[in-house]
Amino acid sequence: MKKLLFLALAILSISCQNNTNEAPKETQKIVHEVKLWQTDIDKALKMSTKSGKPIFAFFTGKEWCGWCKKLDKQVLTQEAFKSYAEENLILLELDFPRGKRDLPAKQIELARKFNIKGYPTVILMDAHTNHIATTGYEAMSPEEYVSHLQSLLN
Repeated sequence: MKKLLFLALAILSISCQNNTNEAPKETQKIVHEVKLWQTDIDKALKMSTKSGKPIFAFFTGKEWCGWCKKLDKQVLTQEAFKSYAEENLILLELDFPRGKRDLPAKQIELARKFNIKGYPTVILMDAHTNHIATTGYEAMSPEEYVSHLQSLLN
């Protein structure tokens, strides 16, 4: 009986170790995704200054805006866009949850500066918040959206 109990505990221990070995891969993927998107305006501006890359400021209502979700799902989370963005853009997500009143002052200031009236709105800007171009949801593939951005930036 003791041998059977020992064997069961050994098997349980091994299976738990196998499951925990998979977690870091998922965690690494999530951390990489988080690094791609910034939510801190000052950090994005510093990154843009240092790299010379323009900022892709995504004004979104990610929990309630259907078109924002569609842009995110069809383009922003796709490999073609992510690969292009990682090399050429600083991604800044500025979320405007419905009914939330205590948003960061700089976020509200940027929305006012660029006269954001609807969501999603994408502002391409430089490190000094100078406007380069405005876009948003476009019924395009991720590859077409990348070409669209390239044409706006050239």
